[in-house]
Amino acid sequence: MRPPSPSTEIILAIILTLFSIISLLSSQGSAEALARALSELTLEDDESQVVVKVLLSEVGDVTKTDVAIAAVRDETSVIAFNVASNMAAMDEARTTGVDIQYFDIIYDAIESVESRMQEVLSPTPVGEYAGKAVVQEVFNIGGTGNIAGSKCLDGKIRKGGNVRVMRGDKILIESRVKTLRNLKELVEVIDEGVECGIGLADFEDYEVGDVIECYVEV
Repeated sequence: MRPPSPSTEIILAIILTLFSIISLLSSQGSAEALARALSELTLEDDESQVVVKVLLSEVGDVTKTDVAIAAVRDETSVIAFNVASNMAAMDEARTTGVDIQYFDIIYDAIESVESRMQEVLSPTPVGEYAGKAVVQEVFNIGGTGNIAGSKCLDGKIRKGGNVRVMRGDKILIESRVKTLRNLKELVEVIDEGVECGIGLADFEDYEVGDVIECYVEV
């Protein structure tokens, strides 16, 4: 995938539906506060910028109309804070493929949007998905640096494959499999269920629980 030009502005649109919250804020005040917090989010690198555009902020359950508005524009989702979706809305979401996310903690909603912004800024690596591995231990090998002692969870991990390292919902980096070991032997591929040592190009800051997704050009 060719990266966006430096002038590209990518819009990640969000529809908000909020419930009346008994608190120090009025329900409308709560809606406005969350909408403002999301609208102020921005993420950028040297090539592009991701911003959030709130298309609608209202009080009440998610309705079919909310989903229909979301379906008009790509990359639009519905955030439901302390509310449910009626049956018509859920049917419309299944038909149109609109994602409805449910939250009861404002910070979680904001963090989820930030993660989606990171995904837009750092798109899927070039190639077809081959498999993923989870980091179980981190080893330091003199002269080589840190190696991710991992287990292949599904598919295959291939030497030379393009990868991205995930920590929770956040993308840490895109890289390439530089070395791949099974026990002490250098190998070209690791199958599902097999433990291995993964060395990546220009990245060593692994933590236990990191997920390494591998993509192979075909």
